[in-house]
Amino acid sequence: MFKDRDLGILGAGALLAVIALILPYAFAWKIAIGMGVLIMFMVIALLRLGPDRVPLETWLRRRFKYWRSTRRYVYHREGSELPPVEPVSVDEPEPAKTSGSLLPVGLGWDEVGIYPLMTAFLAVVGVYFVVWIANGGGEELARIFR
Repeated sequence: MFKDRDLGILGAGALLAVIALILPYAFAWKIAIGMGVLIMFMVIALLRLGPDRVPLETWLRRRFKYWRSTRRYVYHREGSELPPVEPVSVDEPEPAKTSGSLLPVGLGWDEVGIYPLMTAFLAVVGVYFVVWIANGGGEELARIFR
């Protein structure tokens, strides 16, 4: 179904979106900030990077490990000869062979699915609706339906 990692990231995003209600801004800004945080966490949960499409933390761990490792360089040794260089004609460059995308980035829709995403989204929207009703949204609805 889905991994605990994805569910944890979605839950943390939903929690931070609800905590955004305590910010000292107008209610519309609280909604914008909360939904922005929730969408950002949804993208992080779905994001797959690299040629083998691994999650973000695995990709960052690999980048850090490569960055910290030592490099082995091979220099020209005496006694070895390089092959003769033939002139290359520069008439027309060959097109680059890519797999259809410029960056090795993908979304893990097959792993996560739409149900956990919609569950987190609807839970946050429900909490925001209850807070809006508690802060005077009931009177606004009563004026609309009169």
